[in-house]
Amino acid sequence: MLYIKGMAKKATNIEIDQRINKIYDLLLLGNSKTQIARYCAENYSVSLRQTEEYLSRARILQEQDAQLERPQWLVGAIARLADYERRASMENQLQTAIRAVEMQAKLLRFDMSA
Repeated sequence: MLYIKGMAKKATNIEIDQRINKIYDLLLLGNSKTQIARYCAENYSVSLRQTEEYLSRARILQEQDAQLERPQWLVGAIARLADYERRASMENQLQTAIRAVEMQAKLLRFDMSA
């Protein structure tokens, strides 16, 4: 197959998924549509129309993440705090470890007044 100079080859499904995930990350970092379009043009050599398709698909991922129910979110938050506690303890950062325990207790609604 011949490629005309200046024409980019068609992205694979894996490459497209990677691009959408990158755009999702850029959205989480607060990048504007213009900034994302510039990023896509510079890194993927795609048109604004193609960037808009990637943005649309990235926003669907955002919506799916936002539909996370409270119990699911709570489990993830507790797990992250437990990991912070573990790492802080390993680094002998006891105040940070204690704060992580306090936050876990607060999320679990344990009474820490005793």
